Amino acid sequence: MTSDNGVHRIRIRLEEVLDDVKALDGQLATPLSLEPSICNLERTIEVYERLDAENSNTEDDR
Repeated sequence: MTSDNGVHRIRIRLEEVLDDVKALDGQLATPLSLEPSICNLERTIEVYERLDAENSNTEDDR
């Protein structure tokens, strides 16, 4: 497995976890929220998307 493939697989898994956390957030009582976790996951996915894009650009340069 290349690191590029690993980054892609991690990003996909994070997106699956984000969907699950959003679904759980909707089931919580009103004063409770998983919004901080949702924001952290969204930011982490953004980082992995940038890594994925950088890896693609690096491979294109080769």
